[in-house]
Amino acid sequence: MSFRAPAWAWLLTAAAVALFAALGTWQARKGLTKMALLDALGDRSAPAEILSAASAAPRGLELRRAEATGTYLAGQQLLQDGHSHRQRPGYQVWTPLQLRDGVLVLVNRGWLPREAAAAALPAPDGEIAVRGFWRALPEPGLRLAGANPCPVEKKFPVIVLYPTAAEVQCLLGRPVLAGLLLLDADAAGGFVREWTDSGFPPQRHYGYAFQWFALAAAAVILFAIVNRRRPAPDTSTRGQAADRNTRGKA
Repeated sequence: MSFRAPAWAWLLTAAAVALFAALGTWQARKGLTKMALLDALGDRSAPAEILSAASAAPRGLELRRAEATGTYLAGQQLLQDGHSHRQRPGYQVWTPLQLRDGVLVLVNRGWLPREAAAAALPAPDGEIAVRGFWRALPEPGLRLAGANPCPVEKKFPVIVLYPTAAEVQCLLGRPVLAGLLLLDADAAGGFVREWTDSGFPPQRHYGYAFQWFALAAAAVILFAIVNRRRPAPDTSTRGQAADRNTRGKA
């Protein structure tokens, strides 16, 4: 057996293996990150930081226990689309909480079905202290440019998908902390709050990682099989044998 492959086959296989390995590593890291996220959501023993205008925004999937005291602005609520609960479409209700220093904190008060969110969205009156998990604003897998997320005429509640902090500030017309407070499940004034249900479980990401790594291995195996060549038959030996047979018959 001999092995000979053209240059383009080497390049194509190397590119495919690199891509599949990178995707597998990405999914494995997402699984590990999601596992850490679920562990953090189950731990409420950490001391809560007090949110203020000086509070730093969380990064990525970082979660921190936090507390904020202020007044809900029920007339300026946002509805994050693209969420379902038990196969029912609905929204996550984001209610701005105005702190004593004037800055706003977005509080995710939980999920509501679309038909319920179409009516007035009540919020507790007066000054209230809320606790939960402080996280970054959710990010899409791909953010498209050129949209107009901040219309001149705004009718609340405004339906959003994945707004940036600047877009939220534009919608609400005042300074807003770059984060989202996930209201504790046992706190008053909320809706359906199952924060541990955060998309795919870690096991799903691990399964996808295994599939990508398997594709990388399959690309290597296929490359080896396709480019393996059998040695050419020895024509000189066959010719000598045929000549001897001819002489023997004569």
